[in-house]
Amino acid sequence: MKETSIRIQHLNVVYGGHTALKDVCLTMPHRQITAIIGASGCGKTTLLRSINRLIEFTEGVRVSGEIWVDGQNIFSAGVDVTSLRKRIGLISQKPSPLPMSVFDNVAYGPRIHGMRDKRALDHVVRSCLETAGLWDEVRDRLHTSATQLSVGQQQRLCLARSLAVQPEVLLCDEPTSALDPVSSQNIESKLLELKKDYTIIIVTHNIQQAMRLADHVVHLYLGEVVEQGSASEVFQKPGDDRTRAYINGNAPSEFRVDAEINLKGKDCPLNFVMAKTALEDLETGQVLKVLIDYPRAITEMPRGMEADGQNVLRVRQLNKTDWEVIIQKQ
Repeated sequence: MKETSIRIQHLNVVYGGHTALKDVCLTMPHRQITAIIGASGCGKTTLLRSINRLIEFTEGVRVSGEIWVDGQNIFSAGVDVTSLRKRIGLISQKPSPLPMSVFDNVAYGPRIHGMRDKRALDHVVRSCLETAGLWDEVRDRLHTSATQLSVGQQQRLCLARSLAVQPEVLLCDEPTSALDPVSSQNIESKLLELKKDYTIIIVTHNIQQAMRLADHVVHLYLGEVVEQGSASEVFQKPGDDRTRAYINGNAPSEFRVDAEINLKGKDCPLNFVMAKTALEDLETGQVLKVLIDYPRAITEMPRGMEADGQNVLRVRQLNKTDWEVIIQKQ
């Protein structure tokens, strides 16, 4: 296994007139877990998708700068993008099993890359399912549909599928956000085990999760790197006021709020519908502040708004019961 490190120099990503990443320079060490933290809309997922060039599937995107993986700039002419994406696996926020059996999900990648020997495929499938902590749960269901698995099992299956092509880097885009606490713990424990063999980069909104997992931390703010370093340094003695504020849940506001709606006492999905109605009265680019106190809405409203195409700028706890969600209309 190569000791893969990633070095990014002056990376800029622009969608239309919106700059998602601005002059990003950073290094991600090999065989460690790097956590990318920051408020919604700060560019975390854009950075992740740039590392294996999935960003190029975004219509109208313009990318400049350099990303070096094992001494090679991935944007250089002649780079085999298919080979690059084999080396750099991606685990998405929501589990995405292929519409086929458990076995075929894991075997899909090796088959695409030319593996045909049944005995070799059997070995790869079992080995990857064992590494993902799923073998004992599915060994008698290998030829049933993967969509019949629980959500937590599906996410571990996606991890096994990524491992099956023997990547050097694992990109994890909020891999536990859709999972229950037990399933989340399973994924976290597997990532900690895997870092001895892989360079792992995880995007997370969960500061506690970053503290549990990260060896190295990158804090993005409005598309720029404001701080990076070892997890102990960043979390215990942050050098930038914006990082300190974000870790403490008091990220500074650098946007004007155009409207505010108080939805405390409103249950899901009514609070989402009312917030969406309030957004309809705003112009594109304007900002709505929503006050909520319904526990499930803390995660469901931001997720629903992002799925609806809106830009969630911040989710912040105000006191023991109340939260605010800042949404920019798109």
